[in-house]
Amino acid sequence: MAFETVLFEKHAGVATVTMNRPEKLNAMTWRMIEEFLDAVEDCRQDEAVRVLVFTGAGRAFSAGDDIVDGMGERTRGGNPGGVNADRGLHHQLVKALLELPKPVVAALNGRCHGAGFVLSLACDFRVGHTDTLVGDIRSARAIFAGQGVPLLLPRLIGQSRAMDLLMTGRVIDATEAERIGYLARLWPRDTYEVELKAFLEELAQGPTRTYAAWKLTVNRAVLNELDSYTDYERALTDVVRQTEDYAEGRTSFREKRAPKYLGR
Repeated sequence: MAFETVLFEKHAGVATVTMNRPEKLNAMTWRMIEEFLDAVEDCRQDEAVRVLVFTGAGRAFSAGDDIVDGMGERTRGGNPGGVNADRGLHHQLVKALLELPKPVVAALNGRCHGAGFVLSLACDFRVGHTDTLVGDIRSARAIFAGQGVPLLLPRLIGQSRAMDLLMTGRVIDATEAERIGYLARLWPRDTYEVELKAFLEELAQGPTRTYAAWKLTVNRAVLNELDSYTDYERALTDVVRQTEDYAEGRTSFREKRAPKYLGR
């Protein structure tokens, strides 16, 4: 299996997917998301893999979808604009992670935004160090691309806090992220690698099928709702993309200036 945008390694029951576009803060392309899906399927089939961890090369976990250089070509799934369109690769990834009968960890080695935030929420554990910064941020540019976040985030941190982060688009530091329940583990920067290794080894040596039972029962309600929720979300996404504010958000981003929204 050839990977171009990620590094995929296995050792002692731990499979590691490292997003490998550090010069772009690991911004995601369609190819990267497809490689995520390939790695998840590989881990599902390989009984030697007991835990899967996602992380990023360089100083970021992921800045989100690559809206600067573009997402590139999508080589699987239905035509996103066609009659037989599927629910999208982000939906497939979220569903695959929620259904994977093994623990999945998002190891946040730096900034985590947009689609990177989506990926982290689909994992079972989010861990980080004291320099970690997180936030969806897309609302600041009038982007509505929930990709499962409005379904997953309130269950994790509560509706009020989820509304705060999603509507304001603000970025929070690691201390606040742990306090509100987003981070399950927070370690000092200088001991982060050692602590992460120990945590992953603990999971890899645990009762994997018991973990799977807990995971699938916890995720059952979300999985039962995910498809219909995604259909509703996509309908709202189409509405937002027709607004003047959405166009202004994109224009202001390209022009590197503060947006001026008119509420329409």
